[in-house]
Formats: sequence, C-alpha cells, structure tokens
Amino acid sequence: MNAQTKLELTENLEDYLFDIFEILKKAPVVRIKDIAKKRGVKLSSTVVAVKSLAEKGLVNYQKYEYITLTEKGLEIAQRIENRKKILYKFLTEILNVSEQSAIRDVHKMEHDLSEETINKIIEFTEKSQQ
Repeated sequence: MNAQTKLELTENLEDYLFDIFEILKKAPVVRIKDIAKKRGVKLSSTVVAVKSLAEKGLVNYQKYEYITLTEKGLEIAQRIENRKKILYKFLTEILNVSEQSAIRDVHKMEHDLSEETINKIIEFTEKSQQ
C-alpha cells in the first residue's frame, strides 16, 4: 500500500488481493471464478488482475490451478485488513458514524490515506479508548 510496500498496487489490485485473502479465510481454495463472482466482474478481467498480482510476487497462480497468497501477499493483505479495522473503529466508535456509512466510507478512505494519517488515527483511537 502506497510507498510502504515499494510496490505500485492500484486500488483495483489492492481490492483483488484483499478479496483473495477474504475468500481464503472462508474456503480452503480460491479459483478465478470465486474472485470474479465476489467482485461481480468477468472471468477475463479477473485473470488479468491475478496475473498482475502474480508478476508482483503477491500470489501463486498457474492456469487452471488454485490461487494462493505468497508470504508477501499475505503480509500486504493483513495490513489492508488492519487499515480497514482501524478506520472502521475510528468512524463508528469515535465519530459515531452508522455502520452502513462506515463500511462505505472505509472503502473510500483506505486507499487514499497516508501511513502517517493512519498512524495518527491509531494513536487517537487508542488514547480515546483509555
């Protein structure tokens, strides 16, 4: 995510990576069709995105095989998950935003906030919880 990963991941590729991560939390395997269904996109679009993630060393992918996250891919997906949780907590517990609005807003915010801003939100949220 942003400069921290030293990888240029578009918002779209970040979303694909995170979707793979989420599917793996609920299912033993991930296939192209699982990702396409979750995202509501064509199989061909999913193949292009997954190939791009594989070229960046974030997923293991071979045609007609299951998709797995590499160690680097898992690390980035976990960071994305952490960002989402922090932003959601900040919006719902600190700002009292409704759950529905928070879910929608987190998706918009997660890609655009700097690590510095995220870290300040973490600090503020932790201090407010004491």
